[in-house]
Amino acid sequence: MPTTRQPVKYRSLLALLDALAELIDNGRLAVSDGWHDNEQAIRFHQPGEPKLGAYVFIYGQAQGHYGVELDFPELADIATANVPLYREDLSLEQLLTVIRTHFNLPGYA
Repeated sequence: MPTTRQPVKYRSLLALLDALAELIDNGRLAVSDGWHDNEQAIRFHQPGEPKLGAYVFIYGQAQGHYGVELDFPELADIATANVPLYREDLSLEQLLTVIRTHFNLPGYA
């Protein structure tokens, strides 16, 4: 019997969700509602502060790599953050570091 396989690009988003599952389950990170319309992207935000977010996408990226665009609640925060707002061609490990740093999550604060 043939099996249906999910495209590799979609699996990479599932790998990201799996890696962040504990933080999401514990309420430290939230998945934004609007991402369901785009199978190749997802947006995370800080609970209680939806303007502090990270939009992760896989379109236009090499297999197993990600792009991310960081959102800040205030323009002043951008200048003090001293990080690029838009990055591409990140491995899962690199992306997790960016996300955990951006949201001041355990292990990268």
